[in-house]
Amino acid sequence: MLVSVTLLVVIVVGLTAMFVQTQRAFKAGVKQSTITDAGHAVLDMVADDLSQISDAQDPHIVNLGWGWVATNTSTNWQDSPANVYRTNQLQYIFALVHTNTQWMGIGYAVSNYAGGAGTLYRYLSITNAPLTTNAFTNIINTFLAGSMNPSSPRYFDPNFFHRVADGVVHLKIRAFDQFGNESPFEQGLDYARVSTSFFYPVPAYTNNLPNNSLLVVPPAGLPATVQLEVGILEPEAFDQLRALPPNSLAQTRLLGSAGGKIQIYRQNIPIAGATR
Repeated sequence: MLVSVTLLVVIVVGLTAMFVQTQRAFKAGVKQSTITDAGHAVLDMVADDLSQISDAQDPHIVNLGWGWVATNTSTNWQDSPANVYRTNQLQYIFALVHTNTQWMGIGYAVSNYAGGAGTLYRYLSITNAPLTTNAFTNIINTFLAGSMNPSSPRYFDPNFFHRVADGVVHLKIRAFDQFGNESPFEQGLDYARVSTSFFYPVPAYTNNLPNNSLLVVPPAGLPATVQLEVGILEPEAFDQLRALPPNSLAQTRLLGSAGGKIQIYRQNIPIAGATR
């Protein structure tokens, strides 16, 4: 009887261990699938909007703009012998799209961020009237009023901003011409740790741009391609981050060592309206 009970215990322990391992692998697969789906959904949504950027043919109207505040650039590292580092950046992105008789101002920005991660929002403002400079100013100022505010949580007008995804740690674009070269006024400033803004066409907001002497005006006011990068933090890690005191050292350390829990997605987006 003792031998039988011992064998039974060994079998039960073995089956339990196998069940726990299988359940752990299943949960890991579901979590990975959830992050992958969220990452691709965000990537596809932003890419679809950016691919439709239109040229307003007016040097005072922004066709494409992006930037960041200094506090939105953070360093992430992985606990490994190689001490691998990467730089995360949360940018705000604005695009002007012309569809039939409508002019649409579309934007993306991250709000309610905690320690470098937050919630991605999509901005949308539509006008059927002719796109005058004053009309456009109202469109972009409503977007910039929320997206450029460094306070946390940021103020986003619910009439224009709509929630897209949680756990976004990285949202960044870079613009290139038809030869694959980055514009001279952008080079060297992609990861600047100061508040920085880029706009096409360049003359529209020159007062907000650094190194004005290096500005180069694109011929049609649009880049040929845009490279989009999106980083998503695992839901469990994001919940842990939000549970810690806001803007604390604990948040910085948690996000800094969460390199293995961040998925990065990248896509090159051709701009149909660019002159080549």
